[in-house]
Amino acid sequence: MSYKHNNLFAMRETYWNDADSHHVQAEKQYFCDMLNQYGVFENASFEDAKYFFFTLPSIIIVKGYALGFMHKSVQAMIDQHIQGHVNQLKMRESLKIQFRM
Repeated sequence: MSYKHNNLFAMRETYWNDADSHHVQAEKQYFCDMLNQYGVFENASFEDAKYFFFTLPSIIIVKGYALGFMHKSVQAMIDQHIQGHVNQLKMRESLKIQFRM
């Protein structure tokens, strides 16, 4: 595993394990809402959202940390990610995480 992969994985873990921040909880709910909106899952749970979150490309993780995952530019990238992988997401397939910075 590369150094960059370890850091991004740690960022993902730290974010997802943050149970104290109301902002993070709102963003997790936002992920559930997006998954429901696109029909990926019916009544998406936080576990479904966690699976989805860990499939996001690194650019979305980095920009989401910097701007917030509900920022318009990050939302657009999340929309594109869902639209491009809707069938794989529905089947909970593991997606190769992209490292484009």
